[in-house]
Amino acid sequence: MAELPSVCWESVVTKLPSSSDVSQSSTKLTPRAALLYGIVFMLCGVYPVLLGMGVVPGRPAPDVQPWVVVAAGSMFILAGLAIINGYAIAGGADADGNLPDSAPLFRKVTQYVLGLAIVGLMFAVFAWVSFGPGERHFSSSVSVPGLARSGHSSERSGRIAFGIGTVMMGLFLVLAAVSGAKRLWRDLRGGPKAQ
Repeated sequence: MAELPSVCWESVVTKLPSSSDVSQSSTKLTPRAALLYGIVFMLCGVYPVLLGMGVVPGRPAPDVQPWVVVAAGSMFILAGLAIINGYAIAGGADADGNLPDSAPLFRKVTQYVLGLAIVGLMFAVFAWVSFGPGERHFSSSVSVPGLARSGHSSERSGRIAFGIGTVMMGLFLVLAAVSGAKRLWRDLRGGPKAQ
């Protein structure tokens, strides 16, 4: 096998992006892209909200409460607003997922409230599926290379699975609320950032 001249190899190596360049460029949305993604998310949520409110014709699945449909659509609308607030207006997230220290406190509070609202709505929908009145129909599927199975699951197993998810989502909601409030309090007081 022929070897590449060292000058050629060095020029290739020096032109390769470093891992920090790749991670920064792959996690940063341009303001225009953030605005576009945010609008797409919001548009995806409008129809379910209007359907749940009875404004547009259509009917959700039997036994699904209208508020559940509104909550599902609202999650998309709030996610779109969070993308626009976090990336198009506040300048994007740091490597740890937080808005940069230079972002105005109002933007950080807005992001905090949007995030809590999204997780709170997810918790409410999970809780309704797990513990709400009415019959539920679940399906399950397993897919591994060379084998794919799907079928109906019992109502009990589906409710148990969603019940576990509800508890986990509730814990996440509490932890996110507490840690986010502490971070906002530190920012408000101008204290050091916790590591």
